[in-house]
Amino acid sequence: MTASPNSEPGPVDDKVRTVSALKGVRVIELGTFLSAPFAATLLADFGADVLKIELPGEGDPMRTLGSFPEGGDTSYWWSSIGRNKRSVALDIRAPEGREILGQLVATADILIENFRPGTLNRWGITPEWLTTRRKDIIVVHISGYGQDGPWRDVPGFDRNAQAFSGLAYLTGEKDTAPQQAGLPVCDFNAGLWAAFGAVTAMLGKVLNKDSVGNDIDLALYETMIPFLKDVPMRYRREGKVTERTGNTPDYVSPGGAYLTGSGEWIFVSGTGDRVFARLMAVVGRPDMPEMPMFKLNKDRVTHRKLIDDVINGWMQQRSTDEVIQAFQDADVPAVKIQSIADLMNHPQVLSRGNFIDIPDSDRGDVCLSAPVPRLSRMPGTIRWPGQRLGESTEAVLQGELKLSDAVMADLRSRGIVGH
Repeated sequence: MTASPNSEPGPVDDKVRTVSALKGVRVIELGTFLSAPFAATLLADFGADVLKIELPGEGDPMRTLGSFPEGGDTSYWWSSIGRNKRSVALDIRAPEGREILGQLVATADILIENFRPGTLNRWGITPEWLTTRRKDIIVVHISGYGQDGPWRDVPGFDRNAQAFSGLAYLTGEKDTAPQQAGLPVCDFNAGLWAAFGAVTAMLGKVLNKDSVGNDIDLALYETMIPFLKDVPMRYRREGKVTERTGNTPDYVSPGGAYLTGSGEWIFVSGTGDRVFARLMAVVGRPDMPEMPMFKLNKDRVTHRKLIDDVINGWMQQRSTDEVIQAFQDADVPAVKIQSIADLMNHPQVLSRGNFIDIPDSDRGDVCLSAPVPRLSRMPGTIRWPGQRLGESTEAVLQGELKLSDAVMADLRSRGIVGH
């Protein structure tokens, strides 16, 4: 069932290709919904053994979000976010479940959670409790606003983080309401930052020969702050609040979304004097880059409409294919704004194997995104899609922790362990 986007023949030894970069690393995921589960998925893709602890009888609500295959009882999304993980149905709120969790923590390198601050403490899973069981455990906390500060207890999901971080304020057309991104970018970014933090902490332990663990504290809204480019600096220095500009960037011209004669939109980037000159030559105005009003980028931003009128007039007389080809021939960055159908059937995407069909016993073949980034050695792989709730409970609790049949039966009867 193993699939890899890096399975083509090459100079790298096949044995090296089958090695997983994070083989031997164990991760306990206590997350629900998206941010913590996505962080654990990234680690699992590169070989970490991820034990996803889920509430018996309920499981991660991600199992029920989005569309379902016909006749299926779990969503398409679950196939992706649950992939490469072993599902253990265990109620860690109960003392017996917490004790079992403690035994698993003793075998783990990383624990990732995204409950509201203080939740684990209320269940008796305190920092001291964790380090007593594994002194060098790396614990990753993801929450709406972080583990401290006056807003630590305020609930927050992806949309709230987009609004709080300034992302929504900057997204949308100038004279319309602020717009959330079309995808849960703060949740996904939190997963990226969390996985990066966990691997950085592990590497730091090795490089510094450190035997102590680490606590990583990540707020959803913080995930967007490094992406705000010069917006904070302009405000701090000049008191200037950057406003929405829609598809037209406020820092460069020409650039943005343009409509072709086929009725399709493309993004064109005319960044830099040389690219601008090549672009204007394509649209029949090689004289414009030599005019004083268009010499510098700041001047082109001021006179954006004059430039855009020329580009729009040229594009609307030509098909999308003609426009794209002309720009590519002139080495001008331009691309059609693609639907998912365009993306998944594009020869570049097909060539790089960005989507993989994986067999699934419950849902038939499921199409998943290939692991990224691509490593020439020890690449990421998809070994299986999201498991059924509690599918690995016996393998972990009985096969590894050696709980007896009688103990398991008792725990099941009281709803502490799931089937």
